[in-house]
Formats: sequence, structure tokens, C-alpha cells
Amino acid sequence: MSDRKILIGKYIALIMFLLFIITPFMWILYSSFRTEASLFSGQFFAGGLTLKHYSNVLGAGQTGQFKTYFLNSFIIASISTVVVVILSLLGAYALSRFKMKFKDGIILSLLSANMFPRVLLLIPLFGVLFDLQLIDSYIGIIITHIILGLPFGLWLVKGYFDSVPKELDEAAKIDGLGPIGILFKIIVPITAPGMVVAGFYAFMVSWGDYLFSSVISQSLSTQTLPIGLNKFFGSSQIQWGSINAAVVITIIPTIILFSVLQKWIVEGLASGAVKG
Repeated sequence: MSDRKILIGKYIALIMFLLFIITPFMWILYSSFRTEASLFSGQFFAGGLTLKHYSNVLGAGQTGQFKTYFLNSFIIASISTVVVVILSLLGAYALSRFKMKFKDGIILSLLSANMFPRVLLLIPLFGVLFDLQLIDSYIGIIITHIILGLPFGLWLVKGYFDSVPKELDEAAKIDGLGPIGILFKIIVPITAPGMVVAGFYAFMVSWGDYLFSSVISQSLSTQTLPIGLNKFFGSSQIQWGSINAAVVITIIPTIILFSVLQKWIVEGLASGAVKG
């Protein structure tokens, strides 16, 4: 078989895989513009298009609370992501460049945290937040999402730092740089893609979390998008058009974020930064 036929076969397989991934989203996007009657007509192209569902989601009333859910998710996810990146940066630098007791134990705990189901943290974490009176608060949810995103972020960034030769540190010391200068002037520019991947992962964890947020958040003022989406199914009459519109709005920020950071994310994943 010629190389050309192999290449064509790979492209066909890739196109089929992309269609498999994209088709559900395209169906949701199209359905968000269809009328309620056309959704259950049994015909894919039946009826005209409408913006009514987006108006319902973003307008007043029960579904209009969606704007509050969106704002809560954006604030919580943004703060959680920034904190995870900062802690991953500092923690990974310490683990990668300094000798310390129990270093292997810390690294093993990071791996263990990524192996076990997160639901195991739910009850003890709720108990701690309850004792600290942080239930139903921004701070409580942010702390929770930091705990969920930090182990992987720290482990990932440490892998990047380990890939940077320590000879660069020695050369920087000769030039008069201290530990902080070496970190921000030498290591950070080299390992920036790794921190972008860690930040994107932390944002996705926070943006999509339902289980922990639904337990900790108990009022509209702190409820996030996944909770808001679930409430569409709890009404007496399920409005599928509004649900599709809400899903589209929920996905848009992650698509925009990935599009902006795509270069660094692809570079970070392709560089094989996760090393022992």
C-alpha cells in the first residue's frame, strides 16, 4: 500500500472521528434555534428558526436567573484558576529545585490524589467547610475547586520544571540572580506552556463541577452554571429549546478560551512535559 493511500486513510479516519465529536454539539446548536413544535415534529428541518429560547434564558423570570449562574461560575472559575497556577508554580519550583524531607512522599500524594475518585473528598471537605462557616459562600466553593485542580496542576508543572537543565540555574546564579529571579526570568519563560495547560485544566474543572458545587452552594447568590442547567430539568414542563440554548451559552466561554490559548495548549501537550 502506497504512502498516499495510507495518508488518505488517516485523513478519512480523522474526519470521521471529528464528525463523531462535533455532531452532538451541532445538533444542540441547531436545536437551540428551533421552535418547540419543530423539536418534536420528527422532521429534522421542520419549522422556522427562532431566538426565543435565548431570550428566555437571558431574560427575566425563572430561566432569567441563568445570568446569575453564569456570573458566579465566571468569578469562581477565574479566581480558582489564578490561585491554582500560582500555587502550582511555587510548589513545583520548590519540589523540582530544592532538597527537602518527605519530598518523595509529597510527590506520591500528588499522584494518589489524581488516581482516586474525587467523590471521596466530598464528605470530609464539607465537614471542614461547615466548621469554618464557609458553606454557601464564594470562598468555600473557590477553596473546593482549588483542591480539585491543584494536584494535577502541581504535578504537571513540576514535570516541566524537571525538564529544564539545572545548569541554567547555575549560570543565572553566576549572573547574580537569586531563586526568585531564576524562577521568573529563566524557568517561567521556558515552561509557560505547562502553566497554560495547568490553568486551562483548572478552569475546566471549576467551570464544569456540579457535584461539589451543588453540595456547598445552597442559595442563588452562589450557585453555578451546572446547577442552573440542572434546574431546567426540575421544572414541571421541560423546555428543551431553552435547555439547548443554555448549553450553547455554557460551552461558548470554554471554546473561546481554548481558541485563545490553543497555541500554548498544543505546545504544552505535545512537548511531553509530564516526566517522572
